[in-house]
Amino acid sequence: MSATQTDPVLFSVLLGRFNSIVNEMTLTLEYSAWTSILALNRDFSCAIYDAEPRQLCMYDALPSHTASLQLVLREIARTFEGDIHEGDVFACNSPYRWNSHVGDLVTVAPVFVDGRHLFWSVTKGHQMDTGATVPSSVSAVVQNVWQEGLHIPPLKLYDRGVKRDDVFDLYLSNVRYREHSEGDLLAQLGSVEKGRERLVELVREFGADVVTSYAEQMLAYSDRRMSEEIAAVPDGEYLGEGWVDTDGYDAFDIPIKVKVTVDGEQVRIDLDGSGAQARGGVNGSYATTQAAASIPFMQYIDPDIPHNDGCLRHIECYAPEGTIVNARFPAATSAATIVPSDAIQDTVNKAMAAALPSRVPAGGARCGNTPQLAGVDARTGEPWGVMLFNGTGGAGGTEGADGWPLVESIGAAGGVKAQPVEQLELLYPIRIERMEIETDSMGFGAFNGGPGVRCEVRPIAGEMECITFGDNYANPPHGVLGGTPGIGGGMYVEQAADGSRAFFTATAHVVVREGDLLVGVSTGGGGYGNPIERDAERVRRDVRDGLVSRTAARALFGVVLSDDPDPVLDAEATAALRAELAAVERPLVDPQEPGAATWLEETRREGDRYLVNPKGVVVGDDD
Repeated sequence: MSATQTDPVLFSVLLGRFNSIVNEMTLTLEYSAWTSILALNRDFSCAIYDAEPRQLCMYDALPSHTASLQLVLREIARTFEGDIHEGDVFACNSPYRWNSHVGDLVTVAPVFVDGRHLFWSVTKGHQMDTGATVPSSVSAVVQNVWQEGLHIPPLKLYDRGVKRDDVFDLYLSNVRYREHSEGDLLAQLGSVEKGRERLVELVREFGADVVTSYAEQMLAYSDRRMSEEIAAVPDGEYLGEGWVDTDGYDAFDIPIKVKVTVDGEQVRIDLDGSGAQARGGVNGSYATTQAAASIPFMQYIDPDIPHNDGCLRHIECYAPEGTIVNARFPAATSAATIVPSDAIQDTVNKAMAAALPSRVPAGGARCGNTPQLAGVDARTGEPWGVMLFNGTGGAGGTEGADGWPLVESIGAAGGVKAQPVEQLELLYPIRIERMEIETDSMGFGAFNGGPGVRCEVRPIAGEMECITFGDNYANPPHGVLGGTPGIGGGMYVEQAADGSRAFFTATAHVVVREGDLLVGVSTGGGGYGNPIERDAERVRRDVRDGLVSRTAARALFGVVLSDDPDPVLDAEATAALRAELAAVERPLVDPQEPGAATWLEETRREGDRYLVNPKGVVVGDDD
């Protein structure tokens, strides 16, 4: 068949083949990685780009990775222009070379067929360690690029098929857990090679001209569909404001301001007016902000549209340099993929709530309860580290559906997994005392936010460092269209000796003694729509299942229930109470001011301590 002809069946076949290749790359990485962050949590993404490079396929990837992955790939191509050969493999993790943050290592292989460069096979994987001053690849404590770990500019790991042993040794000599980091690196390289092999096979089967022609048509198809989607949004300017809890030092409720301009088939997100760049590592990099601004619009569109460059070209973002959304070198951007990225996404959604009420979700959890834990196993003398995803929060409610629990963060969109408890306890010297849904943790609405989770961890063989780097403790996920916000959540350490408790902010570095208990309660997502519009039978089941308390059912949902374990709905009393509650006007977005979280105030008791942005504090040593 001529490359210029279009066969809809062949179009679908080739689109499916690209997706299957990326899926095989994904499984290759997942099944061969060494650390839990890749092998169990799946905190990585795989993608295929054409030679330019433009994104063709990112099947089952994390939006926070792939919505701006083309930037670092273009930087690699620019850096090695004229020196890109068959058998080369490149790497980069530097946020100041257009990567997301230092924790995400990008590995890239050009795909040649008969001497012609046709594609790029790409992976981006979150590393357990970067050689930072603290044992974490994500930290709010660090204040500059030198404290957050090894920055890798674009370089070659393989040069025309020859492994650069010196480069491998340089990298692995600068990170903790060398053996495991090497295993993860080899897993990423294996994934890239699998993508290269399968792409070569595809071209051999159909011919280079046919495959590249249909790849171009896939971009044009997405371009056309995205144009139609955006053109259906009313033209205009839409404003939103959100807040980041803290910079990890002395700034609090840092503003994120968004102006979204919809003009025909184009969208522009302007972040001018956002807060000054942070002292700690919660600054956004250029790449993470570009991704965060794009993701909401990629989620508003028909999910059948392939998410490729044809969509992304319709969205642009302006982020002034020197602000928390686009830090100036040498500021640390260690936590950039989640702070301020999640707040940017939330704020874009706030701005678009009135224009796209049927497509905009309520606020979601922002990685506020995903600590990195580390220590030395007293039984073996071996260092260990794990990023714990088991206590993450819930997504916001949407029209027609409640939010999901355990979404990790907004930018991950549910793509990151929680670790099985049994594997955690086998791999690391910790015991998971409790992991369960937290009652009344979500925002309420016609459709509730996904619930938060209570996760309790006890170190059993030596003390344990706990490094947190999130958000949402002070500024909870917002409700929309009459929905209520989530609770905010938080963390504390309960000492085994006397039961005393020390709470701390969302950006902290504390040391938990052996036997003490680390408790995290994540926030649920915000509610969508007025709670009195929720089906009363669903509220009854929520109460029966422990998701919602009887008190909340009556006060917020206007649902009157009996005291039975399986409660009985009083339909007549419910109708009367709901009629009364209908007189209360609820806002489009709630809250509208910073610092609205309720969990800390409701949970603290007399004698509890509160540590503001602690750094290396041993809990119990007079804090």
